[in-house]
Amino acid sequence: MASKRAKRTWLIVGILVVVAGLWITALTISSFSRGFAGGYARGAEVEELIVEEGDSPGKVVIINVIGEIYSDPDGTARGATDTNIIAQLEKAEDDPNVEAIILNVDSPGGGVLASDAIYNKVREVNQDIPVVALMGDTAASGGYYISAGASEIVAHRFTWTGSIGVIAMIPNFTDAADKLGITITTVKSGALKDIGSPFREITEEERALFQELIDEAYSGFVEVVAEGRELPDARVRELADGRIYSGNQARELGLVDHLGDRDTAFERAKDLAGNEDATLVIYQQVTGLFDSLRLFGARNPAAELKSELGIQRKPGAAYLWVP
Repeated sequence: MASKRAKRTWLIVGILVVVAGLWITALTISSFSRGFAGGYARGAEVEELIVEEGDSPGKVVIINVIGEIYSDPDGTARGATDTNIIAQLEKAEDDPNVEAIILNVDSPGGGVLASDAIYNKVREVNQDIPVVALMGDTAASGGYYISAGASEIVAHRFTWTGSIGVIAMIPNFTDAADKLGITITTVKSGALKDIGSPFREITEEERALFQELIDEAYSGFVEVVAEGRELPDARVRELADGRIYSGNQARELGLVDHLGDRDTAFERAKDLAGNEDATLVIYQQVTGLFDSLRLFGARNPAAELKSELGIQRKPGAAYLWVP
């Protein structure tokens, strides 16, 4: 009996050692690969899947931008991060068989820096490989911003787009703090050091300073749209009051080129590439060993709550549609 217990104990210990070894190996390899990636972080691994096979080796690749756009300097997150999208654009750029790109955008936008980084890469790639932006249910604010770098934009007639503008939300917890009997003592080196504090009312001076920053980012957005859509700056400012447009309205206003779906975008991409026999492929993010091991990680209830409530991850302006 004791012998069976001992064997069972050693079996459990052996399993734990193997799991721990795999965990340490994963972390080591992940850190190693990030350290030697060079340039922009490598982003999540992707695989190429055939969507519609053609008679030519030439390819049109779909790159998805789904969900909120945000920065990920380490290149470890999944989803619509600047790192992931730029890495996929670079992958397409390095493939001699890729003749056009469909940027499939279904996003309310996100961070100013992340949106701008993706836009600049789209614009750069578009100089050599035609990019067609395909708008899904929503391609608003930063979602529209990155689309403006493409050669053409295709939207569904019921797509919600536009929301050209900038937003920064500053919470005010003073009433809640008073009810809970919480007091905050701030020691600062200058009058504006705690600008944006949620534990006091914002002053008119602070509001004016924030407005200057918002206006600067807004002017940058207007410049991007004016250049991408070949519209006068004054006309863009008329359209860019933050409102949402349907695909139909956006087409009438010159903010998109065509109404249609993925087939429409594929036809436009083939036409721009000059290859009607091109194969349609898609880059899909791979769930690998490292992603599986992350399942063992602890959950972050605070982060999950912030996400559910729509609270920004960090202070700052955003090219984001926030209903």
